[in-house]
Amino acid sequence: MRVWKRGGVILGIAAVVTMIVVVAVSLLDQRDGALPNAVTVDMGVSYLPVTPGVSDYYGLGVDSGALVTEVVPDSMAARAGVGVGDVILTFNGAEVREESPLLGAMRNCPAGNVIALEVWRGQSRQKVELIHSVR
Repeated sequence: MRVWKRGGVILGIAAVVTMIVVVAVSLLDQRDGALPNAVTVDMGVSYLPVTPGVSDYYGLGVDSGALVTEVVPDSMAARAGVGVGDVILTFNGAEVREESPLLGAMRNCPAGNVIALEVWRGQSRQKVELIHSVR
């Protein structure tokens, strides 16, 4: 499977830029000097939100989730075995969909929590656990 076909690069970058903007806005919104959201966003993946059109284009076999387009070396995701081409289907039991994106789930998960992911790899569902740590 090729993840970086045609517009995939631009869309993958858009997800990373969105993540950076959300962190910046979150940091600017803090009033008491504490920065609790500054360490809760990054699992170490870039992703492309999966829609039925994206699924058809890449032949994924699932119609929702977050298609992993990049994994940062030695990140939480890399240490847990998440790989490029995996589709993250659930985050702590909540389905990852357009109306409930992965970024929102990551942002609301405090550092130190165990994260249970369900990923679509190849043609099967697999469970992955990792500790959401400070990066």
